[in-house]
Amino acid sequence: MLKSFVAAAAAVVAFVGSDVTAWAGQSNTDAVSEMAFDHMSINVRDFDGAVAWYTEKLGFEVDVAWRVEALNGKRLAYLSLGETVIELVAADEGGAGLLPPDSFADHFARTGYGHLCFVVANVDETLKTLEAGGVPTFVAAETYALDGTPYERRVGFVKDPEGNVIEFAEPLQARKMR
Repeated sequence: MLKSFVAAAAAVVAFVGSDVTAWAGQSNTDAVSEMAFDHMSINVRDFDGAVAWYTEKLGFEVDVAWRVEALNGKRLAYLSLGETVIELVAADEGGAGLLPPDSFADHFARTGYGHLCFVVANVDETLKTLEAGGVPTFVAAETYALDGTPYERRVGFVKDPEGNVIEFAEPLQARKMR
């Protein structure tokens, strides 16, 4: 498919009279392999509440907050925790969104955005700490076998005030023989 795209792009550029010989022979593999995750954007109804929740409950710090005047003063903020960055965006008044999932099965029945996941040393302790801070557990910690592999992973889930699902997972490990 990539070769077809490159050939089509080369034909278009050649049609308009430009020289694409150098570009058409190159793969974009190098550019793609140098890619790095930057951030994930989360649209929220209560911007101030979301900023407070992510900073107070999960320990994120606000790197920068700004308004986009061209979008009626829309508020945005980059929040970071270590090398993880999320961008909170104030949703438009009356904007439609997905209803928060009522169950774990409901969460995985959807398409599109699923959840954020953070690696932690101990899922049980993380959920216990969050519970003590007023963040209820959405899905209790459980160890799941990664079917068809020799691995398993312990995970647990919470929801932010907007209903977005957040997973906490221990590092992938070899499945314990039972």
